[in-house]
Amino acid sequence: MAIPADSSYCWRDVLAQHYRLSQFKARLPDAVKTWLNACEWTLIADAGQSQVPLLVLRAPGRIRLRHPLLLQLAESAHMNWGPIDLSLFSAETKEPVRVLSQTLVDINRHQR
Repeated sequence: MAIPADSSYCWRDVLAQHYRLSQFKARLPDAVKTWLNACEWTLIADAGQSQVPLLVLRAPGRIRLRHPLLLQLAESAHMNWGPIDLSLFSAETKEPVRVLSQTLVDINRHQR
């Protein structure tokens, strides 16, 4: 791959972020992976509350905190990496809803 001389990107950082996102997504259930393919999302290390990873997710439609795939995402992420902070955007609003994965895990457990 040719790297432009005047590029403002640090390609190592871009590749490292791609690797982190790939590793994150690889451990998710297939249904969650498919759902994420329809969303815009990224994972930012140490950017969440108390320096936990921050998952920024923009869903194409309405997103509910009790959405089964969102709950699976939170549960899987929480089990594999520990707590994460989620910043959720939907097509209906410009302001995100912030929620910790532990909150969604608790919602999921009470729903069963």
